[in-house]
Amino acid sequence: MALTPLRKRAVTIALPAVLALLALMMPSGASAQQAPLQFGAFSPGDPYNGRTDGINALQNALGRRVGIVNWYQNWGGGDWISSVQNHVVNAPLDSGRTPLITWEPWDPAAGTNQPNFSLSRIAGGEFDAYIRRFATDLRALGRTVNLRPMHEMNGNWYPWSGSVNGNSPALYVQAWRRMHDIFVESGATNVRWVWSPNNIDVGGMRMEDFYPGAAYVDVLAVDGYNWGSTAPGHGGWQSFTQVFKGAYDRLSRLGSQPIWIAEVGCAPEGGNKAAWVRDMFAKAKNMDRLQAIVWFNENKERDWRADASAEIAAAFRPGNDKARLTLSVNRGARTGRRATVRWKATRAASVKTWHTYLNGRRARVVSNHKARVLRKRIVRSGKNRWTVVGRDADGDKVVSASKSFRAIRR
Repeated sequence: MALTPLRKRAVTIALPAVLALLALMMPSGASAQQAPLQFGAFSPGDPYNGRTDGINALQNALGRRVGIVNWYQNWGGGDWISSVQNHVVNAPLDSGRTPLITWEPWDPAAGTNQPNFSLSRIAGGEFDAYIRRFATDLRALGRTVNLRPMHEMNGNWYPWSGSVNGNSPALYVQAWRRMHDIFVESGATNVRWVWSPNNIDVGGMRMEDFYPGAAYVDVLAVDGYNWGSTAPGHGGWQSFTQVFKGAYDRLSRLGSQPIWIAEVGCAPEGGNKAAWVRDMFAKAKNMDRLQAIVWFNENKERDWRADASAEIAAAFRPGNDKARLTLSVNRGARTGRRATVRWKATRAASVKTWHTYLNGRRARVVSNHKARVLRKRIVRSGKNRWTVVGRDADGDKVVSASKSFRAIRR
């Protein structure tokens, strides 16, 4: 629409506001770069003693800042364990880190079947006094805390799981909303609610059926592990994409909140754990909604530790996720004869196949365990170009490089 001279001045004055509005309307990928990925960890012992010594040591070993501290706090098993301990919550905050409390309604020593902690009891108000006291204590801290109640509810290994103790997804939603409402009524608005299903549904328990709704969830999260070749019942050795891509897509459809990986670990059996870690950070760059990855740093069911060896620890260092590829070609190539390309790669252990191209046309696919060399007959003189692309088991590009050479007519 054309503007009359009388309106031009008004439009000029309002232009900054208009531009700001347009920026808000643009997709996040177009208006701004993805927020820097946060990294966190669970380290046994921290911060229960009011310290972060283990987290500090892990951070030094990895060469990567550990900015989120996860720990597990159960409702049963003793008053000291079940109540808010200020020195525990303040320990990560005082070290400049973000606390993530995994809040578990159970006594860990009593197993899965615990009717005393059934969802119907929580939803029915029998724990209201305890929940309100917890909310009031966290409010009194006056500092932001992330609370992750009743995680992995779409499994069958916790008393709050949807398929045990007479539970159901509907009761889970009721219990979650009741807890959330009590926190709001108590003025604990400094608490952010992290909803965290398992990456795989178990027994027909779909994660979507447990979703309390956008008004009750501040962060969408997911837990997932690469259990390795010695655990075929858990999928065997799986890539980061195999573990998380499906769950990430499902969370993205549920709401617009930021997405976290609240628990992740990789077993050493069946593959290269350091390469798996590098691939994790590389793939995370393509997940626009992903804002945090929290590592489970314990030798438990498997040796999940990030610092289990110097090689594994080095894979966490920023920049070490970048594979590098160098090509060398023969000089003095002639048409009608074969030109040779050789390649060397570093930090490319996740590559499964090498895809080679001559002048943009596919020449051959070479398995990673074979010699990294290819010869191809040259049909044209002048400038030619080799391209090599390394792809992982998911078919995603890990690394690529090109190199030109000249061929003379025979």
